[in-house]
Amino acid sequence: MTMLSPVAHADTAFGADLHAKLAEAGGNIVLSPASVAAALKMALAGARGQTATELASVLRVEGPDDAAGALAELAGVRSGGDLILYAPNTMWLDSTLSVRDEYRRRLVGGVSVRRCNFLGAPEAARKTINDSVETDTAGKITGLLPPGLIDPMTRLVLVNAIYLNALWQHPFPVDDTKDKPFYPERISATAIPSMRLEARLAYHRGDGCQSVLLPYRGGTLAMAVLLPDGPLSEFTGSADIAGALSGLLAEETACLVNLSLPRFRVEAGFRLEDTLRSLGVRRAFTDAAEFDGISAEPLKISAVVHKAWIEVGEKGTEAAAATATAFAPAGIVRQPEPDVRLVVDRPFLFAIVDTATGLPLFLGQFTRPS
Repeated sequence: MTMLSPVAHADTAFGADLHAKLAEAGGNIVLSPASVAAALKMALAGARGQTATELASVLRVEGPDDAAGALAELAGVRSGGDLILYAPNTMWLDSTLSVRDEYRRRLVGGVSVRRCNFLGAPEAARKTINDSVETDTAGKITGLLPPGLIDPMTRLVLVNAIYLNALWQHPFPVDDTKDKPFYPERISATAIPSMRLEARLAYHRGDGCQSVLLPYRGGTLAMAVLLPDGPLSEFTGSADIAGALSGLLAEETACLVNLSLPRFRVEAGFRLEDTLRSLGVRRAFTDAAEFDGISAEPLKISAVVHKAWIEVGEKGTEAAAATATAFAPAGIVRQPEPDVRLVVDRPFLFAIVDTATGLPLFLGQFTRPS
């Protein structure tokens, strides 16, 4: 039985809020709540006043003093052996920007610091950051910072990258993968490759949703698959997702599950400024932003970009994500245990979580074949 840690509870709620906003457009989605939260927590660590209050509220943490500690939980997710997990945080500073010693001390150990010349060579700086993210994610996340996002006014870019390569504890037999019908909402069925597995797994029947937990080898990570009873479009509220994940992770017993699951690959990219504004982060994007804890130079957030990629197959999962926050000058009832048959043949949600804490590394939905 896993009780969500405070950080995991906060990131799950924040991730569900983000997903609910991004899912309004429909289609396949993948994002990393942990990555977006990490990039924003680095900003929160230097925020003050109303700016800090808004960021903390959206991130579901108390305030700047909690930001650095929250970053440590992602770094502490257990991996090893067949499970590769890499999640670096990097502070990219313009060569002219002076950062407060207190801010550096607050993030020491969890964030590496690198200098580049945003003022004199912004395009070269953009390429350097993108190349670093591409390396950190084994080539899966490319072009995180689009052309024009970095300019001579950029002073600071806070970046988190996550790369995961994990093998299933219970692999899906390759020979059992067959084309089976998948039923998207409002369009006709499509035949797609569906994997099959029979194993003892954590399974939960909650209000309006079935869910199953697929553990990875060599650590504490697992993939949760959430299959709503009705249309996925009616099950994307943050309370629905957070409640379903909490219920699944709280299961104390496993049952024999006969699972059919599509083999899938999803990638997505987002500009998150408007989404964050709609969630309540407003002052941070204005000339009135209070990032006094970072530098004596007035700063505001100029952009928040996120990219994520995931591929799920018979052997395991490979996934990657990256988030960058750029700054510019400112002021200028449960089922009994018998065997379960779960056929995932319609739009569903998925999440990769740390089963030790409940921390959500990835969250998304699969609604139709590419």
